[in-house]
Amino acid sequence: MRTFLGMAANQAVDHEAIQVQGIPGARLMAAAGEAVVEAAEVAGLLNDPDDQQILLLAGKGNNGGDAFVVAGLLHDRGYGVKVLAIPAADQIKGDALHHFKRAVEAGVPMIHWREDLDPHPLFAEASLIFDGLLGTGISGDIRPPYDILIPLVNDAGVPVVAIDVPSGVSGDTGEILIPCIQAELTVSMGFGKLGTLFDPARSRAGRVVVADIGFPENVLERIDAVPTYEVFPGDFSLHLLARPRDAHKYQVGKVLIVAGAPGFSGAAILAARAAGRSGAGLVRLAVPETIAPIAETASLETVVEACPQTSSGGFSLAAEDRLRELADWADVVAWGPGLGRQSETLDLTRRLLTDIQAPLVLDADGLYALHGHLELLHDRPAPTLLTPHLGEFRTVLGMDSKEPVTWETATQFAADHQVMLLLKGAPSLIATPDGRFYVNSTGHAGLATGGSGDVLTGILAGLWSQCDTLPDILNLAMVKHGECADLLRDIKGILGLLAGDLVETLPEVLKDFGA
Repeated sequence: MRTFLGMAANQAVDHEAIQVQGIPGARLMAAAGEAVVEAAEVAGLLNDPDDQQILLLAGKGNNGGDAFVVAGLLHDRGYGVKVLAIPAADQIKGDALHHFKRAVEAGVPMIHWREDLDPHPLFAEASLIFDGLLGTGISGDIRPPYDILIPLVNDAGVPVVAIDVPSGVSGDTGEILIPCIQAELTVSMGFGKLGTLFDPARSRAGRVVVADIGFPENVLERIDAVPTYEVFPGDFSLHLLARPRDAHKYQVGKVLIVAGAPGFSGAAILAARAAGRSGAGLVRLAVPETIAPIAETASLETVVEACPQTSSGGFSLAAEDRLRELADWADVVAWGPGLGRQSETLDLTRRLLTDIQAPLVLDADGLYALHGHLELLHDRPAPTLLTPHLGEFRTVLGMDSKEPVTWETATQFAADHQVMLLLKGAPSLIATPDGRFYVNSTGHAGLATGGSGDVLTGILAGLWSQCDTLPDILNLAMVKHGECADLLRDIKGILGLLAGDLVETLPEVLKDFGA
């Protein structure tokens, strides 16, 4: 699990470390430069010194100071190094000045920007570029000479290592300025920079390495920051889903899935099969009565409950009492895949929403019942997880279709309504009622296929029914859903991946759990 912070929190960390804790800024800057060199080496970007010409771009702030450190280290290793520094020598201040002088004393060639300088030869001879131009403090428009240099970097056709963030990445949301550097590797100091988790900045950052440069261990507690976590498959204890040797099916997860409508039986079946493949001891699938024979044939391990339906085939209000009984039986209820949006079905959803005593995963068409009725979430007696994609989230909130949905929107919603929110996207994230959020590290564009979200709902319900440790169990479900796609990348590719493939891959990604 990697920790990311917004820009204000990153600045607070620097202040706490240097001004309060008394750690010399020059020492942190030296550690940052060392981390950049090490990351570039591990990434295979540093080769034979005799074969590489390295260009370092140094801006006016601490980002430029980091570049001076990198230049000195690489020069000492025998690489051909040149530095293009934006400030004149007498404009460099503070810790950056300290490392600038050290680099000059070591013999690093320094070229200072001036308006009549032709930078093209520097880029033409470079085989690797380190970007220390703008760093995290950029705002407003890209001004000269950066508007000249950034396109030259991108046009050079060589790998680029960005220091902290690629120049042009701005803010906390993943937005970029134009122009913006395209990096192959980004090395962030101390903590990840929040914007690099989200596109378009994520695509510009390339591979992100978060480097320990010596900040105090308790620095986040001292600045009272709410961090963001990027979660990985290896972050979860195998004991999370441990079960006794003499366990029986009623002890290891009872799931009720309420789903399906004419034309959408597949959504219900995928969710039920995914819950079973995730280890739930018993899965009951409640569907409108005309879909029941299809479900019984397609998912042999699922107990199918045929429920009263409307004339058009959706759940009718006559199903209310039976669904309430089934919900009382379940450890977790998942409601919504392929449910349809008939008014009677949505009314049924609203009636039962506050009566279900079990944890609830509300997905897909079930979310539409909340439009204009968000107050129902405050009356839920048990934890609630909403799993919208961006369009569904806009509908739930009543937002304009052009309004941006960001991590801030998601975390504010989760806090305001005291629910957990899994916002599906690239990447997906989970926001919790206490303001934290977790970003998924797995998955690829092949997950943009019909039924993928229904599988995720089944995984969430199946795993949650076996473990109530929140938000860990939900993060595990999110990550394993994406890991299934990653595992299938070499087999199915991106275009050939189907939701059913994910279900059949669940045993592989979960095989180490349960013992």
